[in-house]
Amino acid sequence: MGSTPVDGKLLSVGELAPGRLALEFRAPSLIASLRPGHALHVVRPEAGGYRIRRVAPVSRLDPLRGSVEVALQPRTDGGADTLAALRPGDTVELFGPIGQPIPISRSTRRLLLVADIEGFAWVRALAIAATQSGTSVTLLQQAETAADLPPARLLPDVVEIVVATGDGSIGHRGTAADLFSTLGEWADQVIVAGSSEMRSAATAAALRRRTEDRTAVGGRAVRSRATAGRERAPWLQLVVPHEIGCGIGACGGCTVATRAGQLRLCREGPAVDATGARGRGGD
Repeated sequence: MGSTPVDGKLLSVGELAPGRLALEFRAPSLIASLRPGHALHVVRPEAGGYRIRRVAPVSRLDPLRGSVEVALQPRTDGGADTLAALRPGDTVELFGPIGQPIPISRSTRRLLLVADIEGFAWVRALAIAATQSGTSVTLLQQAETAADLPPARLLPDVVEIVVATGDGSIGHRGTAADLFSTLGEWADQVIVAGSSEMRSAATAAALRRRTEDRTAVGGRAVRSRATAGRERAPWLQLVVPHEIGCGIGACGGCTVATRAGQLRLCREGPAVDATGARGRGGD
């Protein structure tokens, strides 16, 4: 899998959202190499010699405790999840880091994160790190109902949370894309994480906003605050969740098509430039 395994002792089992588990492992030798956007392969030997392997996004880092929290994503095949049966004191093998950190420009002072329940695990660590560096963070959360939302206590108090629910049980009735016009204009950078439907809607709303900006100034392109200088990070990025793959970019199971060519989420991802992606990454 491209790296030396590290034994991770399970310290605690938490919940990022209803039915979405978070596993905290003690693995001090891994902490220095991990950044927001990284994932780990969690490997557990099974009966008969089979080794279950899962991609788990890093959702929180605690250098003082020497621990890393990862999100256990639901199996897409609907099968029994033996990793969900882990208990504190159990030990598994951890491989990583998988992927690249989510790039944030040095000049970014206002960061907008847009996430549904699937995407929250991929941006939680980024929200924590960004606030620690003095960046203002707004999280625009999308869910079908209030009962599906992650608890606000999982984020620093300084993070502003804006909510859109399909049934209107809390916040705006509708989708995150409905609220993008105002929030997108405020942000220096935008990171969208979650289902392909939400990524597609948010991307369309963002690019529509930028088209309106260009039209308003006679067709001249308007640069965002983050790209006004010589910055490398795109203004709008999509974080594409993935759970399959070898972790070394060899199997092609997590590949998306971009204008620059094929991008392997386990190597060059999970963040994709939204203006240059097509196919699964930019749907």
